[in-house]
Amino acid sequence: MANVWVGENYYITNIYVTDTSYFDNTKTGDAANVSANSYLTILQRLPESSYGSVTEVAVDTATDGIALGLSNDDLIAALLPKINTALSADDASAKDDGHTPTALDTYSVKI
Repeated sequence: MANVWVGENYYITNIYVTDTSYFDNTKTGDAANVSANSYLTILQRLPESSYGSVTEVAVDTATDGIALGLSNDDLIAALLPKINTALSADDASAKDDGHTPTALDTYSVKI
């Protein structure tokens, strides 16, 4: 299978999606259903010799300012800045904690 997107510092192998819609009753008089999706992006950082494991970046439309219903190309374009910010934050953080890959039980393949 071809990669979803290829860049200079990483390539995206998969983007998964799950429905994260919820009922928001935190605002008096403005309670409403909120439609939302969560995207889990699986990518391989480069060079692979320095990054032996894949990296996961999770983004939610309700909190991360990404519109629902985007085409695949527009979704990738919207995710790239979020991914870059997440990778920069990860690079600056301590690496003491291990990471268990996210279970994909509630996700389906988006791209």
